[in-house]
Amino acid sequence: MRKIAIVFLILLIGIAIVLLPIQGTQEEQHRPSYTVGVVLKAMDSEHWLAVRSSMQQAAQEHDIRLVVMTPENEAAYGEQNQMIEDLLQGSIDALIVSPVNIHHTDQWVAEAQADGIPLLTIDEKIPGIPYVGSDNYRIGQMAAKEMASRLPAHAAVGILAGSANQDAHIQRTAGFRDYLREHTGLRLVAVAADETKYRQATRESEEMLRQHPDIQGLFVTSAIMTLGAIDATDPANGHPPFVHIIGVDTQNDALAALRLGRIDAMISQDGHETGRLAIDLIAKELQGETIEGDHFIQNDVITQDDADAYQMKED
Repeated sequence: MRKIAIVFLILLIGIAIVLLPIQGTQEEQHRPSYTVGVVLKAMDSEHWLAVRSSMQQAAQEHDIRLVVMTPENEAAYGEQNQMIEDLLQGSIDALIVSPVNIHHTDQWVAEAQADGIPLLTIDEKIPGIPYVGSDNYRIGQMAAKEMASRLPAHAAVGILAGSANQDAHIQRTAGFRDYLREHTGLRLVAVAADETKYRQATRESEEMLRQHPDIQGLFVTSAIMTLGAIDATDPANGHPPFVHIIGVDTQNDALAALRLGRIDAMISQDGHETGRLAIDLIAKELQGETIEGDHFIQNDVITQDDADAYQMKED
C-alpha cells in the first residue's frame, strides 16, 4: 500500500513538472500585444468616465494593455507632464494624451517623436499630432446659430469659457464669436475664461450679469460650467430672468436641467465615441498603418424636445 502511495506521488510530481511549462506558455500567449499609456485631463465628469470606459473595452478587443493616468484636476499641468514623462521612461508602445495645458507640451511631444512612440491627442489639438475628438470651432458655430434662433436681433450675449490654456475652449469661443459677427446681429458684450468648475462658473456668471444686465444669452463651453451658470440666472434666487443658456457636453444632470427648461440647448460630445475611436486608430498605427490629421466625432444640438431620446441613446 505504501509503495502504491509513493508511486502515485511520483506520478503527481511528474504531471506537475510537465504542466508548469505548458501553463507558462499559455500565460505568454495571453499577454497583450501592446502597452499604451493614456493620460487624460481629469476623472471628475461623466464625459471622462465614458472616455476611459470605452477605451478599456476597445483595448481588450485589440489585445492592448492600457495604463491610464489622470492629474488631480484640469489645472495641474505640472503633475500631468510628470505622468507623461514617467510613461515615456517606461515600456509603452504608444501614447494618448488629453493635455490640460496646450502651452506646455513641447518637451514630451519631442521625446515621444524622438523615441518613435506613436502619439495621439484627444479633446485638445496640438499642431502636427493626430487628433481625435470634437470639431470645437464648429461646436461654437452650432451654439451661435442656436442662440440666434432664440433671441431678437441685436440682443446682448456673453460667453463663459473654460481655461484659456485649453484649445477646446479657445476654439469653441472663436467659433461662437465668428458666427455671431458673420451671420447674426447679436452683440457679444462679455467673455470670461476660468477653470472648468461649478463654483467658478457661478461666480463668473453673476459678475458678468452684474456688469452687463442687458445680457439675454450665455454660451457656456462645458457641462459643469453650464450647471454653475444655471444658479447665476435662476429667477428663484433673485437673478434676472429670461437668460437663454446653451452649453456643451452632455451628462445626466445637464440633461435633467435641459428637460426642465433650465438650459435651452446642449451641444453633444460623446465620450464613448471618442475613447473607442482613439484606441481603434492607435491600434492601426501600432500595426504599421500611418494615422494623420483630425478625426472628428459627431456633435448634435440637443434641446428639451429630444433630451429624452438622446438619454436613451446614451444609455
